[in-house]
Amino acid sequence: MINLALAAVLALVLSPVAQPQAFDPDELLTQPISVVEDPELMTTFTSEIDLVSVPVVVQGKKDQYVHGLEKSDFLLFDNDVQQTIVDFDVSFQPISMVICVQSSDRLADDMLDQVKKTAYLFTQQVLGEFGEAAVIGFDSRVKIISEFSSDTKVINKALNSIRTGASGIRVSDAVYEGIRMLRREPENHKRVIVVIAEGQDNGSSIGLGETLRTAQLSGIQIYPIYLSTLKSRLKQPPMPKGSPYPPGIDPIGAAPGSVSTPTTQQQSNYVVTPNVLPLVVDLVVGIKNLVFKDALAVLAVGTGGDTYKPITSEGLQKAITDIGEDLHSQYLLTYAPSNLNSSGIFHEIRVQVPYNGATVRARPGYYFGPRPVADGDPAP
Repeated sequence: MINLALAAVLALVLSPVAQPQAFDPDELLTQPISVVEDPELMTTFTSEIDLVSVPVVVQGKKDQYVHGLEKSDFLLFDNDVQQTIVDFDVSFQPISMVICVQSSDRLADDMLDQVKKTAYLFTQQVLGEFGEAAVIGFDSRVKIISEFSSDTKVINKALNSIRTGASGIRVSDAVYEGIRMLRREPENHKRVIVVIAEGQDNGSSIGLGETLRTAQLSGIQIYPIYLSTLKSRLKQPPMPKGSPYPPGIDPIGAAPGSVSTPTTQQQSNYVVTPNVLPLVVDLVVGIKNLVFKDALAVLAVGTGGDTYKPITSEGLQKAITDIGEDLHSQYLLTYAPSNLNSSGIFHEIRVQVPYNGATVRARPGYYFGPRPVADGDPAP
């Protein structure tokens, strides 16, 4: 069943005051919802919900995927009301994927180089024969690098065209742009966003709650792959220290009889240890982000995706392969909610299988907006 502790993190992250509290989905909407002004997304909020589709992953011991289950093996609840599963699908769905890559100057060049070598893995291990991917780069700006394509060469060219930019980390804006692109894809496609970035968000104009809600309404799963900037900063060589003397003026020599040891010589020409202030800031902010500002974790948990934290290039490659396995191991449950309300409300989804030791991962729920009303009638 859905991990209630993770659901509580969602409420903590996006509530106005970060205090321990019970999960209240309405707290995700602490910012004005400007998305209804977007013509491409407006129908999402005004149309009634007939069917809800829920991708589900079932894992057993040692996180092994459980295959071969039937529709009768699943129990599905909507706001604690058991629902009838009207459609059950284990067949392969074509994948439409948006790859969002952080390109800020907080990342070392070798980290981006590792990402640029992953095009083949995305096309072969994740997308398969009928899948397609688009690429977005983001720092303090969000840029669509390439539209959807199934050609490895096109995806490889797009990834390799990403260059280190400014220091912004507009995760929410980038994901929202990916949602806009995916909504134009065929409805029978599995819609996925892979975000390769840090865990935090900095500078986005679209609130995280708004992005999460729009992804839920659009049936999009988000899979973050974390990149560590702390490791890249520790690996940077010490920076030369500028001379305090004006040009043409020789420095005063050492006192007669003194020995210029390697330590004093090094200290006079180099900063012996890297500038630790940015590292301390990253450490403090990083710890705080685990609870309050981990945007990627919020997006993953809220959409039924999973998170990956590689520390090597091999780990990055494995993370992409694992995402492919996860997507191809899903069951798709579809039901017609029997308990929709006339006012906007969050519907919690809970899925169970009657097997000891099995864990089930699915998105925690969806928002059902107000029904449309005729002109002149009071809005609910």
